[in-house]
Amino acid sequence: MIAAYEIEKLPQGYYAKSGTVLKRKDSLKEGQSLLLFLRDLGPRWVSAPGAASGKSRFGGATEPMMWGEYTLYQSPRFLYLKEAEVREDFIALRSEPRKLIAALEFYRRMSQVVITAHESDQLLRVLWSAMTLLRDGAPAQAAEFRYNWRLLNALGLAPSLQNCVKCGSRFDGGASWSEDGLVCGRCSGGEPAISEADLLELAEAAQLPYEKFLTWSQADIRNNLFDKHVKKLLTFFREIR
Repeated sequence: MIAAYEIEKLPQGYYAKSGTVLKRKDSLKEGQSLLLFLRDLGPRWVSAPGAASGKSRFGGATEPMMWGEYTLYQSPRFLYLKEAEVREDFIALRSEPRKLIAALEFYRRMSQVVITAHESDQLLRVLWSAMTLLRDGAPAQAAEFRYNWRLLNALGLAPSLQNCVKCGSRFDGGASWSEDGLVCGRCSGGEPAISEADLLELAEAAQLPYEKFLTWSQADIRNNLFDKHVKKLLTFFREIR
C-alpha cells in the first residue's frame, strides 16, 4: 500500500462525497490506488482492491478525469473505495486532441498544487469549471489561459491584469511582462509589449463570468494570443515548488 494513505486519517467510518480522479496507480497485487479530489475532504489517496485485476466492480469510475459520487470507508489503517457512480465522463473530449491535451494539463497542474488531505473546494470548482467549458465548446487556448489564471488567483499568486505590479497604477495603453507580473510603460522604461486591446482580451478571458465567457470565447477571438501568454502565467507556479 502507498504510505500516503496514512496521512491525516479520517475518523473510522463511511463517507459519501462527489469528486474526480486526479491520478491512478495500478498494481495486480493490491489493485488500484486512486488520488480522488473530493468535495469537503480535498485530495485523498484511496485503495480500490482488485480494481486492476480485470474484475473491477467500479467500471470506468476509476479512470482519470472521471467525475462521480464515491462511497468510502476509513478503516483503522486505510481509506477504501466501496462504491462509485460516474456523473460526468467528459468522453467527448477524447475525440478532440487539442482539448484532450488541455484537459490533461489541467489535471497535471492541479495535482502539482493541491495538498493531500486538505479541503480545497475552491480549487475543485476551478477544475470543474474549466472542464465543463471545454465540453461546452470553449476553445482550448482561451480555456487554458483562464484556468491557469484562476488557479493562480485561488492560490493568491495571479498577476494583476489591471494594475502595474510595481507602481500600482491602472494600465492605460498596454503593459509588459516582468518577473513579478505585468508592468506599465513608465515602470518598464519602454514601449509596452502587450497592446491595450490584447490586455483587455486577456482580462476578459480570465475574469468574465462562466456564461459570458462561453459566448465570448466562441466569437472571433485570436487563439494564438492565449498560447503566447499562458506560457508567461506558468512561470508564476514556481512559487509553489
